Amino acid sequence: MKILVTGHTGFIGSNMFNFLQKKKNVEPIGYSTSTGQDIFNINQLGRFLGGCDIVFHFAAYAKPGESIMKPVQAIESNVTGVLNVLEVCRKHDVPMVYSSSCEIYGGDSKSVLAEDCEMRPTNPYAISKVAADRICFGYWRTYSLNVKIVRLFNPYGPGQQLNKIVPIFYKQAIQNKPITVFGKGKDTRDYVFIDDIIRGLWMARDLKSGEAINLATGCETSNLDMANLIIKLTGSKSKVNLVGYPKEFGNILNQVGSNKKAKKYIGWSPKISLENGVKKTINWLKRVI
Repeated sequence: MKILVTGHTGFIGSNMFNFLQKKKNVEPIGYSTSTGQDIFNINQLGRFLGGCDIVFHFAAYAKPGESIMKPVQAIESNVTGVLNVLEVCRKHDVPMVYSSSCEIYGGDSKSVLAEDCEMRPTNPYAISKVAADRICFGYWRTYSLNVKIVRLFNPYGPGQQLNKIVPIFYKQAIQNKPITVFGKGKDTRDYVFIDDIIRGLWMARDLKSGEAINLATGCETSNLDMANLIIKLTGSKSKVNLVGYPKEFGNILNQVGSNKKAKKYIGWSPKISLENGVKKTINWLKRVI
């Protein structure tokens, strides 16, 4: 089985690529700007995709906060990028698993977010992901293209960008510096460890065409709780320092997702607890920071 992985050098893409390399009878093919490929080069994309059995599409502009300062770049990159991949998949009749985002739901919900919840994007990145998500659905409805949509809730773990919450809090903690938490520390996320994310994406290849599922734990974790967990696991003497939101804040205040549909359709549920996942991430961070 030949599998094209776009964005294979990014956080999720690289973990997916490494996962596939360990599979028997699977030949993963990487496609990333950092290795000389261009998602906007249709001819090149066609040469790589031709002969593949499925595509996992991760290549994207993935900076929600920064997108507020660069809206055109975020929207053009993500919308045109997914459209190009869909068109080439349609030409070659190749199925696609699309990596969507919990950002599409917005960020001030007090209820658990299911797949049929209203989409209320709060930043240009989220706007682009809503558009891409619905374009994928539209290609299934219009062209019967075999597209599966997987909405990821806050992936974390080894290989993630060092400007994300766990690496930032870890670095402050090991230096016994104040841990910077925005607002009152009550903002919540639904953190899913990268191994669970990758397992769910792999299982989603068997998802029915046109369907969308969440990969979520159903558990909320506040920023203050995350800071205190990292302080505990590192034995740090750090204290929490509450500060105002930056200009690049992506306007997500509270999120937690439902995984009922993922359980029903592909039999997926998370296996790794937050504490164990953060421990694994810290073990990785010890080698890179």
